[in-house]
Amino acid sequence: MNVVSISGACASGTCRAATPTSHRPLRWLAGAALALAAGTAQAQCSVSASGLVFSGYDVFSATHNDSSATITISCSEATGYSLALSSANGSPQQPLLSSSDDALDYRLHQDAARSLVWGEGSFSLSGNTDGTQEHTVYGRIPAGQNVRVGNYTNTITVTLEF
Repeated sequence: MNVVSISGACASGTCRAATPTSHRPLRWLAGAALALAAGTAQAQCSVSASGLVFSGYDVFSATHNDSSATITISCSEATGYSLALSSANGSPQQPLLSSSDDALDYRLHQDAARSLVWGEGSFSLSGNTDGTQEHTVYGRIPAGQNVRVGNYTNTITVTLEF
C-alpha cells in the first residue's frame, strides 16, 4: 500500500510504489524477488486538489453558503485506490473554519444535493483508474451562524492510498 497526502488549497503530492525489501534475505530468495520485481510494473499515482473557497458569509442571510472543489487522481496504470479527507480544525464530521476570534461550522459533502456528508460512516471514497479520475467535494456553511467579521480558514488533508 502506498499513501500520498496533501494539505492546503493548491498542494499536490506524488508517491511511487516501493519495492519490498528484507533485512537479511537468503541469496536465492533475493534473486527470485529481483526477477519478480523486474517483471512487474509499479503504478505511479498522484493527487492534486483545487481550493474550496466560500464567498463572503452573511450572518443575516437565510441562505446556505455553498462552494465546491475538485480532487484529481492520476495513475499510470489500472489501480484501485481509496481517498480520505481530514480536517485540521474540528473533527472530520464537523470541520470548523476558524479566525482568531471565532469559528464557523461547515460540512463537506459527496454529492451536489449535499445529502451525503463526508464523515458519516466511512470517511473515504474508493475508486479505480488507469488515467485521471476527478472527485468533486461540495462544501456548505449552514445559514444562521452568529460569528464575528474576519478571515476564516481551515486545512483539509487529502490522503490517497493505492
